Amino acid sequence: MFSRRHRFLTRVVPAAMLLAAPAAASGQTADTLCLSLTQAVERALGKSEEIATARARVSQADARVTQATAASLPQLTATLTYNRAIYSQFSALAGFAGADTNSIPSAFDQTLPARVRYDTLSSLLMADFMAGLAKGLPFGRANTYVSLVQVSQPLFAGGRISAARDMARRAQAASEHQLAETEADMVLQVRVAYLNVVLAQRLRAIAVDARRIAAEHLDQVELFRQAGTASQFDLLRARVDLENREPGVVLAENLARVAMLELKRLTNLPTDAPVTLTSTFDTQPVEVDEGTLANLIAERPALLAAQEMVALRRAGLKSARGDWFPTLAAQANLAFYAYPTTVTPPGFSQWRKDWSLALAVSWPLFDGFARNGRIGEANAALSEATSQQAMLEEGMRVELSQAVGDYRTAVAQLRARQETSRLAQEAHDLADLRYQNGLATQLEVSDAALVLDQTRVNEVQGLADYVKALARLERLGGGRLTLLRETQP
Repeated sequence: MFSRRHRFLTRVVPAAMLLAAPAAASGQTADTLCLSLTQAVERALGKSEEIATARARVSQADARVTQATAASLPQLTATLTYNRAIYSQFSALAGFAGADTNSIPSAFDQTLPARVRYDTLSSLLMADFMAGLAKGLPFGRANTYVSLVQVSQPLFAGGRISAARDMARRAQAASEHQLAETEADMVLQVRVAYLNVVLAQRLRAIAVDARRIAAEHLDQVELFRQAGTASQFDLLRARVDLENREPGVVLAENLARVAMLELKRLTNLPTDAPVTLTSTFDTQPVEVDEGTLANLIAERPALLAAQEMVALRRAGLKSARGDWFPTLAAQANLAFYAYPTTVTPPGFSQWRKDWSLALAVSWPLFDGFARNGRIGEANAALSEATSQQAMLEEGMRVELSQAVGDYRTAVAQLRARQETSRLAQEAHDLADLRYQNGLATQLEVSDAALVLDQTRVNEVQGLADYVKALARLERLGGGRLTLLRETQP
């Protein structure tokens, strides 16, 4: 009876190629979160700080496009200014009070010499003229209101405005591709973290099950010892074997806890929140088409972002070369002036108009070779971006070859480890049966149990390597190729 129960309990890891997540226990609390892989990815994409940062960069790039486009549109500015003069160079004009009426008779007195009458009349006329001039001109006024409306439209800038707009749009496209790349990285991190938790929990289950089997075997040896069919050495060895299982259980529990904390960090879950994983992974080998992967890599967001950066640098070079050309702009100024005698704003009839149109041309003929420096810097930036794009393309081709090789290796190792685990299980069952019939020693049973534990761990590790290899291939494809099939129990 013990042998049949023992064989049933020891087959915890199935020979079928499935890496199953631990099912939710029937006694779990109501607030336990049942988390599938899809839900974990959705939480990470919606709540990740890395994703939020990438989205903020996209918003910044959108704003820069608006700013660059605004440079080609008319600029309209309106200002209103009040000026209170304390003392100015024209303050002396305020001293002209006009002609002295008491001196008018002297200018027409026939008893006076003609020269005197002429000088008197000239001084009277000059006084009236200066008083009228000071009253009509704006110089030296105590209160001045100025309303100005300016309109400016750039007509030609040597291609700098269009180049700046092109640079902003290229930067916007690059930031969107970087966002897609960041999301794909986050998906890979969550998938690997989820798998690590499944792996750690399965290893913990293996360690706990191995300790239970050792305890049951110790109970059996104690019964045999009482019956006189087992020696004291067999009993001591069974006890040592049980004690040796305890550190493995502690280590496995700690690994499971650390793996779960990492998954909670990526999905922004509280560290003390109870979580149960529900997803399983179909690990039947799938066909990997290298040609399809190569085509997907050519359209990967990281490469598209690198291409946009090259185009951005070309636009930057165009903008730098535009410094050789003049700028041409049309301007219109609509000014209104008022000079009230008090601080109170003037009425509509008191405003004086001053309207003008202008065509402005600016051409820097010599700037101390700064223009040459900007062109040289733009050329170097273009060369750097082109080299980075080439290195990225070459690196992805090499990474694709390595990932495909790792996948094939993982498939071969998984098949071998599954077969080894099946044989180790049979060997352990046979050793246990032989021991019960007095045909094997305790040492043989312990060795068979040790080999079984190792092969079970190796099988789980092989399954994990296989799934990680698939996830890496999916990542190389930019997340547009599904190789790892998720199922729900």
